[in-house]
Amino acid sequence: MNDYQKSLYQNLMTLCDSNEAFYYADQELHGHTYRIFNYRLATYTHFLEPDALECRGIMFEIDGDGNATRLAAHPQIKFFNLGENPLTMDLDITDSTIDRIELKEDGSLMSSFVYDENGHARLGIKSKGSLHSDQCAMTYKFLDRNNAFAEELRAIGREGYTVNMELTSPNNRIVLNYAETNLVVLNIRCTLTGRHLKRNELDDIEYPLLAKHWVPEAWHMGYDGGAMLVHRAPDIVGIEGFIVYLRDGTVFKLKTEWYLVQHRAKDNVDSPRRLFEAAINEATDDLRSLFHDNQQVLDRIEEMENFAAKIYNHTVDTVDKFVTANQDLIDSGDRKSFAIKGQQELEGKTFGLAMQKYTGKEPDYKAFCLKHWRDWGLTDKDDLDD
Repeated sequence: MNDYQKSLYQNLMTLCDSNEAFYYADQELHGHTYRIFNYRLATYTHFLEPDALECRGIMFEIDGDGNATRLAAHPQIKFFNLGENPLTMDLDITDSTIDRIELKEDGSLMSSFVYDENGHARLGIKSKGSLHSDQCAMTYKFLDRNNAFAEELRAIGREGYTVNMELTSPNNRIVLNYAETNLVVLNIRCTLTGRHLKRNELDDIEYPLLAKHWVPEAWHMGYDGGAMLVHRAPDIVGIEGFIVYLRDGTVFKLKTEWYLVQHRAKDNVDSPRRLFEAAINEATDDLRSLFHDNQQVLDRIEEMENFAAKIYNHTVDTVDKFVTANQDLIDSGDRKSFAIKGQQELEGKTFGLAMQKYTGKEPDYKAFCLKHWRDWGLTDKDDLDD
């Protein structure tokens, strides 16, 4: 690995070791081991740590000793809604400062990579946090029907580039309804330097299908591509929104109020229980956009984000550390000793999660936190039933 990759990897390892909000997971694919870095529930201040913005699905290949051998997949850094936090506040937004505005697709982030198989470069696909998700399976199925597109992904991967795409599908619906499965190219990023390959730098002759699948800019969709669109975007109906790129490198999301309302976001701020659910489900960024000019509500959101993150991250970290410390009991099949230690060292609620891990089942930590919302001292003004 070069100095850029080594520094990035070290910063991400340090981040995961020092902050429960960030973690990595090792996964196997075709004889290779990959380490995927991600975040659980992280607030704005968490993302101010060195390279924390890169911790959203970036993937390194590692050897048997856990040492990184290459940066395999390089997604775009995390970015935020306009007005969500200081990174996207008080921006100079004019026609001259805007580089481009692209349509925001409503699907799942997928990233391409290549791996070696008996001396041949093969194409791999990952979702934000997995090499084996349902979204990966849908993407491979799509590429099986579009061999030429898959070959272009493989070819540009051999040159050291990750293609980041949005998977949209009637079988992967978020809010918008898509008639058929498709992959939309969001950006292409160099794994050697982190630099983004712009659309006008892509060789349309060598990569005609990558160019064809590139996400459309606003003006291609009949919208004004300048500052006026930023001001009127919230009032547009029928789309999720836009991604705005400024010439100084700032990137922010711009969602329509119509889309936000579909998530019933506005109802969440009045109920501690519902606001807790929004924080656990990582939906507070939409709330921040809606109430960007209401400091009282923003303070309430931030307080709940910190509260929920502490509960969720501590729960996951506690269970993971207990399971790791007692891996020998799992390997030997000593369920009784594992259960006795669990009852002694863990709280009653989290003991059940550890036993799920013992059986090889990954606990649904979000569902666990939501189920026990009363135990965290929360109230619901409507006293809704579970």
